[in-house]
Amino acid sequence: MNKDEALIDFLKALRIVLNNASAYPKEHPYFIKSVESFKEKFDPIFIFLEPLKIGITPDSLFIDGRHWRKQGLYVDLAQLWHLRKIKSVEFRRGLTAEELLGFFAAVSLPVREILKAGGLQNILGSQDLPHIAVEELDYSEFLRSEGEEAKDIWAYLFKEAVQKVDAQRLSDFADNFENIISKFRTKDLLEDEELLKSVRSFLDYLKAQNSDKFNSCSRELLRSVLRDKGVFEEKNLEMIRHFFTDLGKDDLTEELIRGITQDENFNYQSLALFSRLFDEDTHIQVAPALSEKIKGAAALKADPRVRKKIKELFLSPESTEISPLYRHALISLSGEREGGAHFEFSRGQAQENYRYILLNLVLAEDDPQALALVLERLEKECLAAAGGKSLWFLKKAAEVLDEKAKTDSALIPMFEGIEKHIGDFTENAVFSEEPEAGIDYFITRLKKSASDAGAYLKKIFEEGRVNVHVLALWLKFFPQDEPLFLERLKSKRSDTDLQEKVIRSLGRIGSPEALRMLEGMFYLSMPMVKLEILRSMRNSGEPDKEFLFSVLENETFFLKKEALLVLSDDEYCRRQAMEKLLMLPNPFGKKNKLLLENIKVIEDASFRDARPYLEALSKGGFFWSRSVRKKAQELLKKWA
Repeated sequence: MNKDEALIDFLKALRIVLNNASAYPKEHPYFIKSVESFKEKFDPIFIFLEPLKIGITPDSLFIDGRHWRKQGLYVDLAQLWHLRKIKSVEFRRGLTAEELLGFFAAVSLPVREILKAGGLQNILGSQDLPHIAVEELDYSEFLRSEGEEAKDIWAYLFKEAVQKVDAQRLSDFADNFENIISKFRTKDLLEDEELLKSVRSFLDYLKAQNSDKFNSCSRELLRSVLRDKGVFEEKNLEMIRHFFTDLGKDDLTEELIRGITQDENFNYQSLALFSRLFDEDTHIQVAPALSEKIKGAAALKADPRVRKKIKELFLSPESTEISPLYRHALISLSGEREGGAHFEFSRGQAQENYRYILLNLVLAEDDPQALALVLERLEKECLAAAGGKSLWFLKKAAEVLDEKAKTDSALIPMFEGIEKHIGDFTENAVFSEEPEAGIDYFITRLKKSASDAGAYLKKIFEEGRVNVHVLALWLKFFPQDEPLFLERLKSKRSDTDLQEKVIRSLGRIGSPEALRMLEGMFYLSMPMVKLEILRSMRNSGEPDKEFLFSVLENETFFLKKEALLVLSDDEYCRRQAMEKLLMLPNPFGKKNKLLLENIKVIEDASFRDARPYLEALSKGGFFWSRSVRKKAQELLKKWA
């Protein structure tokens, strides 16, 4: 065996032992056995390299003077350790199985648990590991790094810096806020309460200590939200609106000018979102200020690109969502009158007008023969709109057909051609790399699929086209084919990326059908995937309580913990969970080991509702329950 072969065997074994460490507690025989097996891989490594030092980058390992990258194995290991703030790990000759047990149990903890404990060094510092050295990343390395970092890390870094009132670090964060905020999307803020609270605390600190940096960061956050545009629902707007309450008229005006004149991605949706984020009193101040600012900058007013952008903003068919105050301000700047009397001829605008005329004719026409002629022309426009991904027109057409059908359901067969184009567009769109914003409307409305289950399975499992929209349609049209889906998924057990996409998407759907599929996946999956399935259920509808109780009774330590966290929102379920974990018959101490493990599950989950049950275990009992009694007493004392 040469050096490269030895290293590759070592890294494969490393990935396996980390998987087991995530799925089993430190004391579990299976975990212990896998660590002992892994240790055997060190002997050939130390022949070639002593010590063995592994450097960690966001997407590669650095060993023996070169980067190991691109292959899934190396990237997975690099990401797993990088997100735990590990810069390098060094293993030295003389390493024992006990040291490896402690090390792997620590590094396989969820990112949040490591960060909450103050980092890996804090956890490892309490252990005797003379032959293992870990170097942690400094937070500044996350400021400089490229690509998207885990939002958990930034939630922790913001929170830690504010709690410690680390002025220098907070100043660095403020100076690099544009880079930091680019690492996650507005959706991450909305879905991650910890991240939302941490960013809020960070901005509150800046507001009190440095108004200039607070102002700059608030504006950068607004810029990011307007760029993302995925937050149109009122509940989402309400969650982020408070971030911008301290921005004044001048700040908001400058941001609009910047978007209109400098940002290619700033469009009518950006301005519509801006219109909905702020109240009418704000718009009454900002709209005229915007007009005056651009009028006062002769170069901007004369710039043909700016004039073109302004026309695009108020000529868009969906610009009706924009506050009329801005429409009036922008129209006056473009040199046009709102009635459009002096517009230059625009083929695109003429087509939009023609489409609107057709839609109005459909609503107004009662004569079947005349209606058929209008629908024939409308069908051609819907086909063209589908090819051009013109969602606004397809949506208007669908709304018109629905409205017309309400007046006379006998007309529905006449709509089949148009409905087919809208349906084909919908199914093609959901399988694209990035489905268009607003596709949810079409998914909800779609009555039948033009494809069969086999076509869906091919796209999902052979082409890797998986997202929440694809699986929503699968569940809608092919619920009877769930066994086929699970069978194909089972054959892809080694494709962790695909498994994670399916789990994440089903969790976001959260319907009873989606949760049932997650449960089906659970019984076919490896321990690490099972863990992700349970985590995805935390905020997903109403998981099957009996399924979760079976996990509590039959699965491993970490899986029990996750199931307990899923059940924690329901008072009845909390009581049932405690009874299943702690109120076990224990003749002659036969269940001591299981009870000790269950107490540890409750401790790790900080499940303080268990106090009455622990108190019952801590008192009296036979001599063979001494270890359980002692453990219950220790935990009660710790909580006290």
